[in-house]
Parts: sequence; C-alpha cells; structure tokens
Amino acid sequence: MKDKELNKLLRQMTLEEKIGQLVQVAGEVFLMDNVEVTTGPLKNLGLSNEMLYNVGSILNIIGTEKIRKVQEEYLSKNRLKIPLLFMADIINGYKTVLPIPLAQGCSWDSNVVYECTKLAVKEAKVARSKY
Repeated sequence: MKDKELNKLLRQMTLEEKIGQLVQVAGEVFLMDNVEVTTGPLKNLGLSNEMLYNVGSILNIIGTEKIRKVQEEYLSKNRLKIPLLFMADIINGYKTVLPIPLAQGCSWDSNVVYECTKLAVKEAKVARSKY
C-alpha cells in the first residue's frame, strides 16, 4: 500500500477502529459457534461484538481452513475490510515444547539453539497446511 492510500485509509478510520487495530485476542473467539455472545475473556476485557471485528490480530489459529474461515468472517463484518494478522507463539517450540530461549542460551551450544529453532520452524511450517 502506498503512502497516499494508507493516509486515505487512516482518515476514513474512526478512533475506535484505530485503537482496535492495536488489540490482539485469542483466535478461539472467532471459532465459537456464536460470536455474538460475549462471555468469558471478552466480557472481562469489555469487548463488544463491534469492537471484536476491529481487532488487528489474533493469536494461535492453526490450519489453513480455519484461518480462511476466520478471515472471511472477519472481513465480512469489518467496515473497511482491513484483514487480520494471524500470529503464532512459537518461542518455546510449536508442538514440541523446548527449553526457553534463555535456557538454550545458557547451554553455550549454538548448535543446540539452531537445531531447536529448526525443529520449531519445521513443525510450524507443516502445521500451516496439515491442520
């Protein structure tokens, strides 16, 4: 997106939409049968359904089909059709839980750190299409 287009989009956004882009929620919220029901963490955060469809990113949705489903639903309800960013927490591995990076660093073995990272990347890459 060029600067001109970006500035035009920013001028169209309300303050609530701009703030919403700074919010990240757990992706499971979008996989519930009825997103219109605000309970649990959403209620505790004070997020309305309108606010939910202005968030900027979600965390830990795995699998191409689920990601597409969530993105399509989100875009159908987002006024300016700004797509979600999908984030994954792969700091300690993906499916295989590895020692935290600090512990890996304390090993003073750069090969161990490299192999742990390589494994996490491989698992995350496979999961993109598998789940």
